[in-house]
Amino acid sequence: MMIRLIYASSATIAFNENNLMQLLGVCRANNEKLDVSGLLLYSKENFFQILEGEEDVVEKLYADIALDTRHNGAIVIDRSEIEQRSFPNWSMGFKNLETFDKRKLRGYTNLFDRKLSKEEFGNLGQDIIYLIEMFKEM
Repeated sequence: MMIRLIYASSATIAFNENNLMQLLGVCRANNEKLDVSGLLLYSKENFFQILEGEEDVVEKLYADIALDTRHNGAIVIDRSEIEQRSFPNWSMGFKNLETFDKRKLRGYTNLFDRKLSKEEFGNLGQDIIYLIEMFKEM
């Protein structure tokens, strides 16, 4: 069974563009080996990520990600069974929302332009899912 898992977390350090590119390189290499696809968004020390693939693989990958000390407060926003991937060609797509032209996103608000707490991640689940879904169309 294939699933998508969407989570949010807070960076423990501020990531600059170089740090983000290094992280992305590792994510892409690992995900390609595991046949996992998805998207990583970053803004103001917040990570939002969608992982897609076989359930046992995605669950193990998320468990490993949750232990990574570069972030904390990881919370699963959505875990759903899927029939097809939303990002089939992306071992890990990426958008830095700090440098991305947000006018391209229908209905984007500045809500994600500040560091959020774990509680806020939980309360904003549908908004986070909507934000990620917007990138399917790009």
